[in-house]
This record gives sequence, structure tokens and C-alpha cells, in this order.
Amino acid sequence: MYRVIGREKISGSRFGRYLVEFSVKWPPGADYLYLVAPFTSFFPGRFELAREGERGRVFVPLWEGFYPYRYAATCGVSLLDDENPSRVKLRLWPESSSEEEFSLAEVGVGEHLRSVRERRLEPELVVHDERDPVFISKYLGYTVLRLKAPAGVLSRVYAEPAPGRIVEMEKYLGTELVDYFQGILDGDVREYRFILEVGGEKVYYGEEGLGDEKPIRPAKLCGVDEASWYIGCTYYLVFPDSFTRRGVSVAGSRPRARLGGTLRDIAESLDYIASLGVDAIYLTPIYKSVSYHGYDVIDHKEVDESLGGWGDWDRLVSEASKRGLKIVVDIVAHHVSPCSYEFRRAVLDDCPEYRDWFRFYNGQGGAEVELLKKFVSGGCREFPGELRGRRPFYETFLCNWGMPKLNYGNKRVVERLVDVASFWLERGASGLRIDVGHAIPDDALRQLYARVKELKRDAPVILEVSKGVAFYPYGITSDSAMNYDLRELLLAFVVSRSMDAESFVRRLKELYVSVPVFAANSMYNLLGSHDTPRIATLADKCGHECLELLYVILFSLPGSPSIYYGDEVGTRGGHDPDNRLLMVWEEEKWDRSLFCLVRRLAMLRKTLAPLRLGFFDTSPLGPSSISVFREWRGEEVRVVVSVDDSQAIQLGDKYFDVLGNKPVESVELQPYSWRILYRRKKHLDFLLLSPQE
Repeated sequence: MYRVIGREKISGSRFGRYLVEFSVKWPPGADYLYLVAPFTSFFPGRFELAREGERGRVFVPLWEGFYPYRYAATCGVSLLDDENPSRVKLRLWPESSSEEEFSLAEVGVGEHLRSVRERRLEPELVVHDERDPVFISKYLGYTVLRLKAPAGVLSRVYAEPAPGRIVEMEKYLGTELVDYFQGILDGDVREYRFILEVGGEKVYYGEEGLGDEKPIRPAKLCGVDEASWYIGCTYYLVFPDSFTRRGVSVAGSRPRARLGGTLRDIAESLDYIASLGVDAIYLTPIYKSVSYHGYDVIDHKEVDESLGGWGDWDRLVSEASKRGLKIVVDIVAHHVSPCSYEFRRAVLDDCPEYRDWFRFYNGQGGAEVELLKKFVSGGCREFPGELRGRRPFYETFLCNWGMPKLNYGNKRVVERLVDVASFWLERGASGLRIDVGHAIPDDALRQLYARVKELKRDAPVILEVSKGVAFYPYGITSDSAMNYDLRELLLAFVVSRSMDAESFVRRLKELYVSVPVFAANSMYNLLGSHDTPRIATLADKCGHECLELLYVILFSLPGSPSIYYGDEVGTRGGHDPDNRLLMVWEEEKWDRSLFCLVRRLAMLRKTLAPLRLGFFDTSPLGPSSISVFREWRGEEVRVVVSVDDSQAIQLGDKYFDVLGNKPVESVELQPYSWRILYRRKKHLDFLLLSPQE
């Protein structure tokens, strides 16, 4: 069952998120149980149920809305809430053809709908929480303020950051339930109050809420004062084993074995990588591990011998730095290899200290323990056939014997995570990507984040979040996340055509307004990765022009676009492992048109500040065409794109067509076409802004 037990108290009549209790009768055979929902990426780990007698329960703070959920273990147990008859079926992933059933929680929806219907302002439904950087944050000399209220109730909202200084806030987005208002103010704002216009009357909203004139004074402001390199940068994602330059070939499907790529191969390719206009290289795991993919780590402080040694790492960092490139490493935080020191001590030596680093199920083992010991003693090379198809007797990643899950209830496991992160920053890494970050408890990530910022303020912490990026506290546990939500929207709008322009725009703005601006402009935006089919293969449904359009939109939106190695030349491949095929070095096999476009788009981000740093808005132009606006300090970039519309767009002002290299006041859109337009708000600069090929 679930029940709303109250609201977070901010001050006076001001309230924040709803406090929701989820509970279930404890299922037989389950030692540990987790809540899985959008706010956990539908993955067990972030919110664990505490067992109290015959029931398990967990408390989660949530905003108003509908939430599909289930209860699950890391292997073998997954159940609906039998005490809640509400159900919904979802297709969780873009490439999936099947739907899964979930229980459905309704949080705060009824009271919002009543307020909307009656056009009545309920004081507790007007929300501004200065403790949350979504509502107030610093961004490069500005302060961004946000406030939300039931849809259609407020006609205008003003911010008053100082007596007599009143700024009207923009109604940025309206949904069925709420309206979002946003104001961008110069300088740091240390105290402020709001003026709400309701039915022609104006009322103050201050420290104690509606009707109070006392200013709100945040104890601390999250955000960024300087434009760190990772804000709006472009990443190049490399799967090291597949990046070999040694003339290796693969016939047919990729083997799940090492192909020979090394750190030296990457170092020797830096001129090529730099020529793309990227700012950073994100490497999937390079540590001593069992498998070719590196995610079953034996030792996080050793480079895998198949990839080279410390000399190769140091050379890569040094040579990358000479070219202005940063290196981001992948921290495998969720699990380890059975051959890791800690798991070996736990299983081979039955050491109590290290057994608590993991979660072993009660009453299981026997012959399976002996088989596993033999496997571990043999270096984790020959997996016992007798164990195949059986459930591990410990918690794992996706029921995989070779990936025991770490127990973050043990403070030494948290200390290990912080230590590993510190080690790699001290060895020359410029940023960290946290594997399975959506399943690490917030408290552990908070400690990691604090330590990273002590060591290297401009080192980003990027969470892997496979779904639900809006539910993670940026500026508190991380700077950014892998934005698979955006990827799903792009595929729906451009490839499958299952979403029209109006819906696409609404979803984009919902995503943007649900995270702080500094995080929105740092999101790791991607079309493909080592965990997805190649984007060129997915775009077969709509053709080459559709593929190019995807990149244009990706590079236009707030965040940091990522290029998965080889995608820039049209590399193809399906699901794992064929999404990890060899890098194509023979230029005659490249998609030259795509390559030139991707390089030009990356270069434009270096040239046009609004694309990298700018505030964001977007609007539909037709059933399948949109306009994206990026503005920064008097400069504006407007990108108009069409999936299937043909129309003439009057721009209402003079712009410079960046790729067309000419001034324009109107543009013609055809299916799968775009224009990238630039203007200064005071005058038009006719300099050539796009790089030459």
C-alpha cells in the first residue's frame, strides 16, 4: 500500500514535497527489498524498505503526480502492490517492444485538480523551496528564481529582490496540474519576496507564505560562479577495447572478448578526437577486471594489463592536456568482481569484516559456495557450468554471479567509494562518471560529491541515470547525469514519430524546469552509448536526413552533447555486444556528410556562447517543427527544425544564417531541414561564425 502522510514543512504556511509511505507485506524468500519507480530509474537500490515485523516500509518525498511502482530485490523477487488496485502498463525503454505492469500511486493530484477547477488559490499549493536548487540557484552571475502554483490560478508573478526593485517572472510552462514561473535576475540575490497576482488583486508571498511580507533568506545558494569546462562541453565516449588502431577485424557479431584496444591507441588518436571539436573524453572502465567491458572490477587502482600500464595512462593524460582535452573516468560504484580483494576475503576466508561489504542471503550456499570458491580461486576465468541458471546467494547487479553488489549500509564501503574517486582525480582524471549511479543511496553520493569538490572544484560528477533524471538532487550529490530521458524524447519525436511537436516541447520544458539551470546546462546528453543500439541503426526507420536532424537538435539543447565513438562516421550496430564494434579508421567507409556536420556542430558550441551557456526556451512551429531559443548576455541563437512540415517562417527580426553564411529575415523549412540562426539583440554582426571545412 501507499499513503501520503504529510508535507515537508518549509516555513509558516509554506510546504514542499509530499511525504509518501510505501509498504508491503514482506514476501517469502526475500532478504532485502527495494522500491522501484521513476525516481529510482526503475532499478533496485536507491530506496530500500526497512523490515518491521511482517511488513516492509520506506518513506519517499515526492512532488504531485502519478508514480508507477513495484517492489523488487536485486534478483528473483518483483511484485505489485496487492493492496493498491490502481495499475498501469508501461514500455520502459525506447528499444523495447513489450510493456510491464506497475502499481500506480497518485500523489497530491486531487487537491491540485480541485484548485484548478475552482480557480481558487490554496496557500499550501504555492511552492517555492529555497533549500532546493531547482527553485533558486546561482548561474554565472545570475540568480534563477522559480515558483509553481496550481494551473491557471495565478495571472502574474513578480519577484522583489530589493525594496522597490520588482521583476516580472515569466510563465515558463503550464501543465494540467501546475504552472511554473521563472525569473532570471542579475547578480546574487540574498533575500527576496514574491508578489502574486490573483483575480486582479496582488498579494505578497514571503518567508511565512501567502500574505507574509517578510523576505525569504536562503541559508545557502547552490550553483556555479564560473563557467567550468564541463558546462555545455562536448564529450567523446570511448569504449577502450574497441578503439584499437592495430588492424584487427571482426566478421559478423562482436565477440564478448578482448579485441586489443589500448590507452596507447587512444593517445595516438588524440589529434583525430581533438579535430572533432570535443572538449573531453569519457572512458568506460580501464581497471583491472575479468571481462572485456571492464565493469567487473578486480582492482580500481590498477590499469588493466590488456589496456596498458600507468605509463600509458600518464601519457594519455599529458597528451590530452596539450590538446585541451579532459579525461573523465568511469567509477564502477555499484558492484565489483568476485575476484576483488574484498569479495575474496569475504568468501574464501569467511572474514566477518569483509562479509559485511556485501549482502549474503540467509540459509543459502552449501555446494554453490564451494563452486564459487573454486571459480574465485581460479581467477574468475572458468565459470562453473553447474551455477548457470541458478540464483546467486548474494546480492548482485542484474542477477549476475560475476558482479556482487556492494553494501552501502557499511560506512567502509562508502569510504572506499570516496577513496577511489579521490585516487583518480589525483592521478590526472578531470571528472567522474558513476556507473549505476541511480542505484547508489543519496547519502553515499553526497559524501562522494563533497570530497570531489574539495579536491577539484571543476571536476564534474556525472551519474548514470537510465530514466528519471529529474528526480536526483544536483548540486548536492552530483553535477550532471546521463540524460537518457532526452534521448527517449528525441527518438519519439524524430525517429518513431510517436510524439508531435507540441508534446515534445512540453516534455522538454518539463525536463528543463525540473532541474537547476546549472545542471540543465551540464547534462550529459546522448543519442547512443555502450548500452544502447547505434543511433545510425535506429535511424534506419527514417533515413540519413533524420539522423542528421537528431544531431542538430542534440547540439542545440542545453547540456553537454556526447558523441559515442564511431557514431560521427555512421558506425552501425544493434544491441550489446554489437554496439561495441571496432572503430572504423578507413575513411572511405565513413559517412562524410554526417562527419562534417557533427564536427561543425561541435565547433559551433565553441564559437557561439548561447549554445554552450545560454538560457533555454522552445516552442512548436507546426505539427512536427519546433524553434529552440538559446540566449546569453545579449546574444541569441535560434534553431528551427522540421521533421515533416513544409512552411515559411517569418523571423520578425534580422538573423544571420550560420551554416548558410547569410543574413535572413525568413526561412523556408522542408521535411528534415533546419536552420541555425544568430543575432545580437542590439545589432547584427555579419562575421562568419561557422568554422571552415
